[in-house]
Amino acid sequence: MGNIDLIIVFGYLVLLFAVGIFVGLRETAEDFLILSRKAKLYLVLFSVVSSWVGIGTFVGTAAGGYDSGISVGVTAAVSALVGVVAIGLMAPTIKKFGDKFHAHTIGDFFRVRYSKSNQALVGVIIILSYFLFTATQFTGLALLLKLWAGFSFELAIVIAAISTIIYTAFAGIKSDFYTDIIHFWVMVLVLFGGLLPIVWRSINGFSGLSILPASYFNPFSFGGITFFIGGVIFGLGVGLISMEIWQKIYASKNTKTARYSFMLSILCILAFYLLSLYLGMATKVLYPGLPNRDMAIFTLMKNQLPIGLLGLGVAAFMAVFISSVNTTIMVVTATLTKDFYKGLINPIATDKQMLKMGRILAVVAGVIGLIFAFYIRDILTLSTTALYMLLVFLPAILGGFFWKKATAKAAFYSTLLGFICAAVLWPKMPTTSFVPGFAVSLIAFVLISFFTKHSKTETVQIT
Repeated sequence: MGNIDLIIVFGYLVLLFAVGIFVGLRETAEDFLILSRKAKLYLVLFSVVSSWVGIGTFVGTAAGGYDSGISVGVTAAVSALVGVVAIGLMAPTIKKFGDKFHAHTIGDFFRVRYSKSNQALVGVIIILSYFLFTATQFTGLALLLKLWAGFSFELAIVIAAISTIIYTAFAGIKSDFYTDIIHFWVMVLVLFGGLLPIVWRSINGFSGLSILPASYFNPFSFGGITFFIGGVIFGLGVGLISMEIWQKIYASKNTKTARYSFMLSILCILAFYLLSLYLGMATKVLYPGLPNRDMAIFTLMKNQLPIGLLGLGVAAFMAVFISSVNTTIMVVTATLTKDFYKGLINPIATDKQMLKMGRILAVVAGVIGLIFAFYIRDILTLSTTALYMLLVFLPAILGGFFWKKATAKAAFYSTLLGFICAAVLWPKMPTTSFVPGFAVSLIAFVLISFFTKHSKTETVQIT
């Protein structure tokens, strides 16, 4: 990058950190975790889009387009479509529950509806999965820094981790809501207003993709038809098992805000998925010999964007990364702080104690996410694994809201058995182990519910 680009990147990031830390120093524990349940429509809308289309998703979808064509992108886009609609319909119900029981996490739902043991089990699984999500974000930014600044992967990932961990520990979720607005519009400017028209002209639109192999236009080329069908069907439950989505619903000002923010986000989310897919395939046309598929979108930007716009693009990607890793670390932080610290260790913790512990645990979560990133560096595999492993929660969540027969024992053992099944099969089925895992969870939940009774810990009527 030239000096102008470096100045733009540096200035953008300094402004981001200044705003984040300034807002963070003026917040309470409720602000830190869920914005005191006062977020307005525009804040939730842009935050939903940023969370659903983080750098891991964007880079991973482009990598899939580069490596195997439309399969990953189409599956992800359709899955996102049905997922956003489903969570939009469920949002008012979740919001009512959150307000009624002062909830902060998915674990709170499992505690209230079922038992504390359910809360602990779900908390452990969420923490493990979101460590993978955090590692995804660290890996994505490290690759970006390696390409543009020439750092080694190890040095780049340490720089990325330290800066974002410090930011998250101060900023919490409150700053994330506000800075997401800036990131969104800068990404629109750079990607839709700059990179897309340039690449479109370079390969003559869609016709330039015709030189790619026929398999690149097969929707089942990545993971087979099982992955495609499973991804589309289970897209219905993706939002319901993503804790950052629950946090945004809890944070919403009211039920209407919670619902409309998701419904209005659909077009934006689909546009970003399809754009990243097209750019990934275009990169294959222009630069077919890349050693690492995860470098596709970064390589395209480096070689196609002019001075100034490149700097803004790098800054935007780094900022989106910071926002994304802020979200994943905050999920782990909220789970550790609410489900374990306040739930099991210090039930009478004050607001000040919660805020202090939250910041400490944000640092811990970031460091462990960094360790994960050193050992697993495949963004596409990380993203897929971390997301779909959580589908074992779905039977207990839907059953808890809509089936009075659902019991605490059924929720606990269906979640445990489903997760064990998916984890055991993952080495041999890295892209589809979630399917048998979910099946085991669903069957166990239904059968055990029929043969067990409600315990004294359960709250059957939760809304």
